[in-house]
Amino acid sequence: MRVGVSATGEDLNARVDDRFGRCPWFLVVDTDSLEFDALQNRHAEEAMGAGMAAAKDLVDKHVDAVISGQVGPKAYEVLKALSIDIFLVSGGISVKDALERLKKGELQRMEMRVF
Repeated sequence: MRVGVSATGEDLNARVDDRFGRCPWFLVVDTDSLEFDALQNRHAEEAMGAGMAAAKDLVDKHVDAVISGQVGPKAYEVLKALSIDIFLVSGGISVKDALERLKKGELQRMEMRVF
C-alpha cells in the first residue's frame, strides 16, 4: 500500500504533522518495503486552498491512504471522492510509528458527516 503522510521532516523519524495542507513535508511510503519519497509541500504557504491542492498532489502520487493529525473538509472531499482512506493520529508520533499502527489496524479512520 502507498500511504501519504503529513510530516514535520523528510524522513521516517519525523513526526506526523497535525496539519495536512500546511505541513512542510509529505512522505509517500510503501508500507511493505518502507521505501519512501519525501515531497516538500509546495502549498503550505498559500493563502487559500492549501489542503485541496495538497490532496491533489498526493492523488497524483497514487496513494491508497493518507495519515495526518487532521484533514480539512475540502481535502477530505477530494480524497474520499477517489476512495482514498484517511487515518488520524495524535500526540506527535513518528511517521514510522504511525505506519506500524496502521498495519496493526490501530489508527482511527476519519469520517465526516454530510448535512
